[in-house]
Amino acid sequence: MNVLVVYFSQSGNTEKIAKAIWEEASQANAADLKKLEAVGAGDLAGYDFIFIGSPLHSANLAVPVKEFLTTIQPGSGQKMAGFITHFAPAYPNQDMEKFAEPIKAASEANGIEYKGCFDCQGALTESLHEAVQKKLNLNDAQWADMVKQMTGHPNEEDMANAKACAREVLG
Repeated sequence: MNVLVVYFSQSGNTEKIAKAIWEEASQANAADLKKLEAVGAGDLAGYDFIFIGSPLHSANLAVPVKEFLTTIQPGSGQKMAGFITHFAPAYPNQDMEKFAEPIKAASEANGIEYKGCFDCQGALTESLHEAVQKKLNLNDAQWADMVKQMTGHPNEEDMANAKACAREVLG
């Protein structure tokens, strides 16, 4: 099976998860790892399974990922899964489905079987701390607790979970 792991990452969190998924996919498949900006919609045709990764920006997929999803062309027999990184410690499952909806919708619109979405916490880029703290209206103690929770993510456990998810969806 030919597998593509394509991702958009600004801080490196999504890239770490992409590499973990690619490592797992490479165990039993021909697999490529590519940054989103290096992939055009027509480049997906040669792949049986496509993983698409994005950070969450203001509770949405990153704009370049959402734009890319609108260019996907119909794929006969293809499968697709998403992976998402976010700075919050956890989101309820129903919320994660909402975040992954653009990936699911693009899959379904193009006859591609949607296989689910993996998510994990990542560390927010330090330059965004003040703006996000203000947006969330958190006092310094609350923000310090949130920073403590996100520091070090994605960690080895997160990457092991990403690999397990890849194994499961690749079946």
